[in-house]
Amino acid sequence: MPQLHFRTAGRSASGFTLIELLVVIAVIALLISILLPGLRGAREKGRETVCAANLRMIGVGIATYAAENGDVTCSGSFDPEVAAGRDGPVDRVGWIADQVNGRFSAPNEQRCPSNPALYNQKLRTPFYTEAQARDLIERGYNSNYTQSWFMARSEWRPASNDYNMRRVRATQGPLKLSRLTRVAPAVVPLLADGKISDDERVLGQRCVATLTDGPFGGPYGVQKYTDFGPAHGFANKFIARKELAKLRANMLFADGHVAALADRDNDGEFGIDNTVDPPRQRDLGHDVFDGVLSLGRASAAAFELE
Repeated sequence: MPQLHFRTAGRSASGFTLIELLVVIAVIALLISILLPGLRGAREKGRETVCAANLRMIGVGIATYAAENGDVTCSGSFDPEVAAGRDGPVDRVGWIADQVNGRFSAPNEQRCPSNPALYNQKLRTPFYTEAQARDLIERGYNSNYTQSWFMARSEWRPASNDYNMRRVRATQGPLKLSRLTRVAPAVVPLLADGKISDDERVLGQRCVATLTDGPFGGPYGVQKYTDFGPAHGFANKFIARKELAKLRANMLFADGHVAALADRDNDGEFGIDNTVDPPRQRDLGHDVFDGVLSLGRASAAAFELE
């Protein structure tokens, strides 16, 4: 039987030349370089929004606690150093214990998703062993937000004759909302994104400060907010450590609203300019109160009203 031979019409296949491949790769690389910053920015903006929502939910929890406890925002700070005049075991005393034990909010679940620091500094050794820290974290006694000195201590108590602003006895104690008669609650911070600690570790991870330092230079000085830290956005100038190259921090205020405050000089913290007299904030403006609550202002000289 004769064999049939078929011929297929068409052109012969040809591959890309090396130059064509290089051009395609270059175009793809260019597109990636254009798109990635936008995608990174969108992802970070989403995290910032989640952070603000988390702080608002904690703010609702604080307001509920205050409504049930004589208008007091908390029982103190997250600080177990009783021997140093501080508050007590963190699962029984402090704003986190109040929220967890009363089921008003869940600070450990409602952490800032942008902050690479996951834990509170007071969970570290020597305050707690690693096993104890893990247990406390699993039970919800943790946050990567830093509490303001106002919320935990209100202001100095002259009768104490104690100038250690971190001690309970030296101050009037946790903030009572009804005391805010000379200062608008909308400018009194309660919590904010925490600055990353350079030296301290909890379970091998970096952590945030538990409390801001309070008055700078004396009991009537301006508030020192350097333990609050920018955790969102991208700074517009070079900062040596990449994790500090952020621009804004979310802050929860006593009226329940949350605002994003910018680190204006891009140095990774909300610092004080102490080259002037009296010292003043380098970054935070009139949106954040930094004086004495009962005065409605900071004293012109740190000790003039003693």
